[in-house]
Amino acid sequence: MNIMSLKKIIRPSLAFLVVIYMATTGCFKDEIVNTDSNVKLRFSVDTLLFDTTFTQVGSATKIVKIHNDGNRPIEISKIKIRGTQGLHFTLNVDGINGNEITNARIESKDSIYVFCKVNVDPDQSVSVSPFVLTDYLDCTINGNLQSIVLVAWGQNANYITGKDNQGKQSLLTCNFGTISWNDPKPYVIYGSLVIDQCKLIIPAGTRIYVHGGLVFPDKASPFIDGRIFIAEDGQLLIDGTKEKPVLFRGDRLEKEYNNQSGQWGGIILYKSKFVNVFNYLDLRNSNFGVVADSATALHINHSIIDNVSLSCLIGNHATIKATNCLFANSAGDNILLTYGGNYSFDYCTVPNSTGQTSALSMDNYTCTLNELGICKEGTIRANKAELKVRNSILSGVDNDEIKLVDVFEGKQQDMFQFNISNSVIRVKENLQNDYFNERIKDVYILQNLDRLYANENKSDYRLDSISVAKYLAMPIPTIPDDLPGNIRKTDKSDAGCYEYLD
Repeated sequence: MNIMSLKKIIRPSLAFLVVIYMATTGCFKDEIVNTDSNVKLRFSVDTLLFDTTFTQVGSATKIVKIHNDGNRPIEISKIKIRGTQGLHFTLNVDGINGNEITNARIESKDSIYVFCKVNVDPDQSVSVSPFVLTDYLDCTINGNLQSIVLVAWGQNANYITGKDNQGKQSLLTCNFGTISWNDPKPYVIYGSLVIDQCKLIIPAGTRIYVHGGLVFPDKASPFIDGRIFIAEDGQLLIDGTKEKPVLFRGDRLEKEYNNQSGQWGGIILYKSKFVNVFNYLDLRNSNFGVVADSATALHINHSIIDNVSLSCLIGNHATIKATNCLFANSAGDNILLTYGGNYSFDYCTVPNSTGQTSALSMDNYTCTLNELGICKEGTIRANKAELKVRNSILSGVDNDEIKLVDVFEGKQQDMFQFNISNSVIRVKENLQNDYFNERIKDVYILQNLDRLYANENKSDYRLDSISVAKYLAMPIPTIPDDLPGNIRKTDKSDAGCYEYLD
């Protein structure tokens, strides 16, 4: 064998050994794991929605793909189900099941599949399996945490939603027809709902649970999700009865959420051209209660709006007629009426317990504010404001629980009219105003030591046996009963939404 042929044999053998060495020692550039703390994973979705409605014990599986867009391998030190609502969700990565997987490697320009599974027993109580199960898939890489949301339906209910709808809107329309939510199962609203070109009727006994929570939209202020909009060609008719009121509340029914406000948005009547009628509505735990905006009309009777973060009832240049209603436990003004409108309240109880806000506030203008919160010159616009309060209670802890602001300061009296009669009111400084005194009649001015409610500390706004509201009202023949349906006395009834039962 000559020297040349020997080299031809030796050189390939050396090259092969080098390849083996580099493979076993990890010296290829692509084999070096990227430990940069700025590495980011890319997920195929930001929310994994299990939109199956379970009618019996069962499970469903969804897939999320995790991408490594970099030029070097990465290692996810931990993939974990956070476990915010028990052990409903499990995962599988490369055939390994559980709630936590460690050291998952993804090669450069590659991806892995994560199989997420939800297990649901819809017959369990909502304290164990809520209507909307929410959890997180957490991935820790190079010391940083990235997450996606896991959402599943946990109960057998009617889910009114669009896919991945949290923070977004779904449209309910029926070509100017009528839809009735008459299914005996509860209705769950996930995200926000817009009702337009449709009349929605909600019959007696219907239960509506709204999934809320704080949403941070891009380049905008955060807001509370779970809002119901009645658009210009939409109409909402709530047809509850004293035996079967219609319930609106947040979808978290665990005990600790019973008195927590701000869980969901509220109901907004926005430019609706029709009269919206609410009978025997029980609305709780929202950010705001009901907003009647832009010249829309609302008739609300035998209803409770309770425990809200802002105001129970808001009117903005609207028409509102309220009878036998309780507007209670709000952090803002219980009733807020702005930019004029036409409003009447008969046999209503409005207790303000927070201080620095009012049981009822009304003005007749709007404007553009400057950085100091003062109207910019030339931006004030006014509308006529009319208010009538009869046989009601406007109470609270401040000296004045009625705030009335007339932009014309009484110089155009036809633009700001109000009358309060046969009612209990908490006022002090207002009594120094002749214009105010001329427009109140047969009212009782509430004092600190007066007995009024059965137990205000426990939100029991029925009347005390020696309440100053007893026998104060002037009977209205067209309103023969109180909020829960008790017949009122025909000679001298009681102020407020509750008639005292002797």
